[in-house]
Amino acid sequence: MKKKFLIALSIGLMMPMWVLNVHADATTTDETQASATAVSTTCGITEDDLATIQAIQNNTSLSYLDELQQELSIRKSLLSKTIQCAEADAIQAKANLDAASVDPGLEGLRNQWSDRLNDATAYYELELQKVNGAGISGTESIAKEVLAWRENNYTPLAVNVLNFITWSENQTLFTTAESRLAQVKNLITSPLFSESPDVQNDFEDAAVSLRSAEDENTSAKNAFAQSLPPDQTLLFIQQSLDALSSTYQHFFDVSTLIQSLLPH
Repeated sequence: MKKKFLIALSIGLMMPMWVLNVHADATTTDETQASATAVSTTCGITEDDLATIQAIQNNTSLSYLDELQQELSIRKSLLSKTIQCAEADAIQAKANLDAASVDPGLEGLRNQWSDRLNDATAYYELELQKVNGAGISGTESIAKEVLAWRENNYTPLAVNVLNFITWSENQTLFTTAESRLAQVKNLITSPLFSESPDVQNDFEDAAVSLRSAEDENTSAKNAFAQSLPPDQTLLFIQQSLDALSSTYQHFFDVSTLIQSLLPH
């Protein structure tokens, strides 16, 4: 039971959503990932923490009562540490969400999620207060309760919030791409380039890719509004970025062709 309790603490509760590395690497900005790292590195049960409990359990000079008292003290400390970490994660998530520049049509959704993150913070604070009066079995019960609540309530919310922030930050990428497409269109209408089928084809491919990216981007926005599962929303976001990347490859190809056609 002791081992299971420690595993629940060290693995289950110590997984802030802002440290989902696969997710973050695929879609978030450097600033968001920096925030994630800042939260994660200050939290967690260390090898020294585990060693301290093991030392108490192996100390034959301690009476049964002394061992229980010392182990309970360490358990309370570690449980409080994990709950405080989870609370800090919710606070950071709310700060990131509130600071994001969002589509006016999604302001209501942002406010709803912000309120739910406030509720999460309040929940963790209440659970933290319960630790003070808990015994050995009480600390195990609180750990299980918080872990189950986090998995069933907080985790889906946090993933949605991270997707939402990512999508919101990506909107400037689409504005920039539209501007770049207009610039390229103006350039290739000159007589020097308008007769080049390669230039015209690459430009058309860029336009098609950008339309595809914008369609996927709109699908992601609709997914938020329709409360679709977060993994489906993330797929739309990733597909929009893939299409946008293809768009810029076509821009690069057009630029290379133009350079080759210029008089030397």
